[in-house]
Amino acid sequence: MKLIVSVFWISLLLAFNSFGQKYKMYGSLEEALTAPVDSVYRLDLSKGKLTEVPKEIYRFKNLQELNLSKNKLTSLPDDMKFSDLRILDVSRNKFEKFPAAICQNTALRNLFMGKNEIESIPDCIGDLQDLQVFDIWFNPLDGLPETMSKLRNLRSLDLSGINFTKDEQLKITNLIPWVQIEFDTACNCN
Repeated sequence: MKLIVSVFWISLLLAFNSFGQKYKMYGSLEEALTAPVDSVYRLDLSKGKLTEVPKEIYRFKNLQELNLSKNKLTSLPDDMKFSDLRILDVSRNKFEKFPAAICQNTALRNLFMGKNEIESIPDCIGDLQDLQVFDIWFNPLDGLPETMSKLRNLRSLDLSGINFTKDEQLKITNLIPWVQIEFDTACNCN
């Protein structure tokens, strides 16, 4: 009986430890590399003055959340693909083009791209069928692609700080009427 109780407590402790690891946010690449690679689910590389994504992140096959905000990134590697990535934050970087690699991460639910210099969103955005939150505020966007209408799980779209006319805002609202959209006051611009 004592053996059964001991095995129960050990297995419970291991399960709790595994649960805790899944929610641990690693605050640096160095810290994450000291952990077993299968236990890194969340990684925060924000404010690191990165100009490129470190190749070491590909070791973390179970990555579910990646924060690359507040760096100096202008692109993402073409092969940046994680099967379980749910949250990606690349806000406050130097992107001028929407990185097509993002569209390969089809498990994404939350995508944060605010405060970059992105002018257009590619059609491949429609591949992100699980996307629920899309923040792309303060980018000089010229509109949204028709493929946004495929994003049936999208619930929130932040387009604040982008100068859209009333007609453009209406077109976007009609394209994805089920989505809560944040707009600034429409401009009278041409």
